[in-house]
Amino acid sequence: MSNGIAVRQNEEKAIAMLAAQRQLYNDAKKLGTISIVLSVWLPFAMALILLFLPEESTCKNVSYILAIVSMLFSFVVDKHINDKKKLAAFIQQKFDVYVYNMPWDERIFGKQKNVNQDIVTYSKQIIENSDKKERLYNWYTPTVDNRDLLTSILLCQRENLSWDVGLRKRYRLSSIIMIVFLCSLVIVMGLWQNESIAMLLWRFAFIVPMLEWLFDTVKTLNKDMERLKELDEIINNDVSKTMDELQDIQKMIFEHRKECYAIPNVIYQIFKDNDEDAARRVVSIDN
Repeated sequence: MSNGIAVRQNEEKAIAMLAAQRQLYNDAKKLGTISIVLSVWLPFAMALILLFLPEESTCKNVSYILAIVSMLFSFVVDKHINDKKKLAAFIQQKFDVYVYNMPWDERIFGKQKNVNQDIVTYSKQIIENSDKKERLYNWYTPTVDNRDLLTSILLCQRENLSWDVGLRKRYRLSSIIMIVFLCSLVIVMGLWQNESIAMLLWRFAFIVPMLEWLFDTVKTLNKDMERLKELDEIINNDVSKTMDELQDIQKMIFEHRKECYAIPNVIYQIFKDNDEDAARRVVSIDN
């Protein structure tokens, strides 16, 4: 007997919620790319430009200042990223609670908010693109519809998270390798030009924004993986769950979505399909 998940997740209002949260996360990721440009690529470009400037050029001093200023601008961008993520997480929470037919407990999830105008505004771009809209159907594996509701909710929650840890581990490693490589190049450029110790130290104006971005990114990713590990232990402990326990899990998923690092779409798309397919196969086996 159907528990209704397969039907509810494909209703127009559910698709609109998915479209809105996806657009908001896409916007957050675009802002994240701008933050990377300001914190990493612009300082590196400034260091590279120094190779072509005369030794006494005043533009050298300007390049050091620009590198630091760009880092400060990235803090402003990060604030907008967090705002986008929080709204996207709230809309996705509304989607999950509706699809799961789960009561909205304000003690656990916080106060309900009317975000219908936001849903209409942010869903428009994806809803009007038939290919992008089509990808939102059957968000959860349709076979979960054949199980009892509580079991199906747990399977959907598991499907939400089972591919995410691997993606974050890959991104953390690639970020570390990239920044170590770029910082090394900045120092090598100075050594190649036979710069004095004082001038080499000035090059830290380019390195500091990169390291600040790396430390912040790795710190956030580590917290993400700690939350996901805790969720994995709860979700996969082979103990049947009550609705209250599923609500507690859903709160943790909600918090993760609000706080997690918005991995750029370029990296996300490389691994997403294979990882999500694996997650769906796991759910199919559980069924």
